Amino acid sequence: MKPVYTFCVVCFSFFTAIFVPFSVISAAAPSIESAEQLDPQTRQLLEDSLSVTELDHEITRIHQEEQAVRTRYEQLEQQSITSQQQFNDAKIQSDKVLIAYYTGEREQLRNAFWAAGSISGVIAFYEYYKMILDHDQQVMADYRTRYDQIRSIRSDLLRTSTELNTIGSRLTEQRQRVASLQTRIHTGLASSSEPDTARQLIAEMNAYWENIGLYEVKNYFQALAQSMQQFPDFLQAQPGAIRTNGRQYTIVIEQQQLNDFLHQTAGLPDSLQFNFEQNRLVVHGEEGQLALEIIGHYEIENNQQNAMRFRVDQLVFNGFRLPDTTCQMLENEFDLSFYPEQIIPYLRATSVGIVPQSMTVQLELSLH
Repeated sequence: MKPVYTFCVVCFSFFTAIFVPFSVISAAAPSIESAEQLDPQTRQLLEDSLSVTELDHEITRIHQEEQAVRTRYEQLEQQSITSQQQFNDAKIQSDKVLIAYYTGEREQLRNAFWAAGSISGVIAFYEYYKMILDHDQQVMADYRTRYDQIRSIRSDLLRTSTELNTIGSRLTEQRQRVASLQTRIHTGLASSSEPDTARQLIAEMNAYWENIGLYEVKNYFQALAQSMQQFPDFLQAQPGAIRTNGRQYTIVIEQQQLNDFLHQTAGLPDSLQFNFEQNRLVVHGEEGQLALEIIGHYEIENNQQNAMRFRVDQLVFNGFRLPDTTCQMLENEFDLSFYPEQIIPYLRATSVGIVPQSMTVQLELSLH
């Protein structure tokens, strides 16, 4: 069972005023208060429209992935044809070698070697005989190489074919989700007492998210990802942060330490505060028209590398929940994970615990 701890974030950005005039922001998106005061039907329409926008982006990403995989598959097919021909040629040569040994041809050469009448004849025949044996070994080695090569290519072809099928299933799933949401939007607009106003709100909210909101969310994740690269050095510099007991290690991260670290390295405003609560980390902050809530968790991962992997479970922008594909996109694009081996080689995290005011990570030295 992987340990899972909720991670809630409410954040904002001061960068908006730099890139977009405040009057445009005010006109482009409902205020935080008005979003909360919207009737449930209108709120659902806006949320569904944002989901459609993000799912369309996911479909575009999947299409690009599919094209790359399909190109790789076609290249593998060409490699397979070439490799098969090379393998066939190598097999013909290896068969000749095997036949020569089976029919006693090589045995006759060895007998002739011993029958040589002079030292010079023996030496000359030895060189000839050795050349034949070296050739035989090279032929058999080439056959083995071509055999392994074609097996590898066929395995890659099968794996790539499976990957294409998986991508096709993902495309179908996301298209079905978009179709379902579009149907719900059309139904909602048809039953709305003010459909034109609802359409305008939908257009404004989508434009605000596309032009400002998503950009600011990515700025925030980028700043945190860069800070996490410095986190191991920060921990080592904190007195008492890392405690040892034989091969067992304990890292204790205090709430104020985390705030100081992130504010200094990520350039976050002081009003954005990270708070440890029971089994979760909660970060609060809001400014003007921007509000963000991220809910996620850390889990211990032992795949290619031991890590405390951060998972984004939910993303809420200005009160509207975005689809899981947006969460996955942010996870893939920005690494907020913590890698114990960056502190001490062979150090592995085994558990994570969060209580009010602090987070504790249990680790152990492992040479496996």
